[in-house]
Amino acid sequence: MNHPAEAPIAAAIVEQASHWLMLQWGGELDGEQQRRFHEWQAADPEHRRAWQRLERLQGTLAGVPGATARTVLRELPDARRRQTLKLLGLLLMAGGSGYLAETQLPWRESLADLRSGTGERLRRTLPDGSRLVLNSGSAVNIRYSASERRIQLLGGELLLDSGKDPARRPLIVETAGGEIEALGTRFSVYALDAGSRVALYDGELELRPRDLPASRLQAGQQRWFAADRLGPLAVADLNAVAWSDERLVAERMPLGQFLAELARHRRGVLRCDPAVAGLSLTGVFPLADTDRVLAALQQSLPIRVERLTRYWVTVHPADAPSL
Repeated sequence: MNHPAEAPIAAAIVEQASHWLMLQWGGELDGEQQRRFHEWQAADPEHRRAWQRLERLQGTLAGVPGATARTVLRELPDARRRQTLKLLGLLLMAGGSGYLAETQLPWRESLADLRSGTGERLRRTLPDGSRLVLNSGSAVNIRYSASERRIQLLGGELLLDSGKDPARRPLIVETAGGEIEALGTRFSVYALDAGSRVALYDGELELRPRDLPASRLQAGQQRWFAADRLGPLAVADLNAVAWSDERLVAERMPLGQFLAELARHRRGVLRCDPAVAGLSLTGVFPLADTDRVLAALQQSLPIRVERLTRYWVTVHPADAPSL
């Protein structure tokens, strides 16, 4: 019986394929294991289909080519291996193959070396002395080797103070659209839907979009870039990374923009009525208590904060009728 390429795979075959994958993650198969593995693949076309999709999925979830993915996954702690294997098995049984894994970033984020939850900000000192801060809802992989120091930004935003490496290895932040090499710097990278925004506060950076020539950023500059596009140079705003000190700073900021930023730090939905989105506000607000921030806004602006539930909040004009 023929099966469509993306059809779900039977649970029993997924279990068998997972067994062979775990053996490979443990190291190279010996001669007898290799013989039995090839016999298993040849015994049923569904076995081959399961293995081909499993290979494709493990490379996609690791965000690296297949051969490298096997090396990375082999080095994961046992608990992370089990979590990875469970995710792969669910994808095989559900169908969708690599397309689902590639288009749903949370699969990769759930396996990240370091990730922050909603409303959480994480600080880490890396092995070379670099200081990394993750904003709310962010995820990175740390890939340090003998030849380079690489940080893969899978989603969200990071702030990095680069350390001085005795081995003089390049320090690179990898994004979906290309790379950023730090040249003794303090900078932030924010992964947006269509590209990344890089702001440089000290030192110098080299931007390397995947399909464009490299360019430099000087201290005090910021730039948006994607694989094949490069935005204009702009002035870097230190207020934009006040989140690293648990604050949200607004300086004549439209309320709609402010609430969009605040929404990154709280669970659920925070909506802004277009009728008040253009109101301007200035102030310093604590990110540790977003409900307190909303209460303060209601006292200082002609708005009303309406809560359908704790996780569904809308900001209306003060004189708008209640639901």
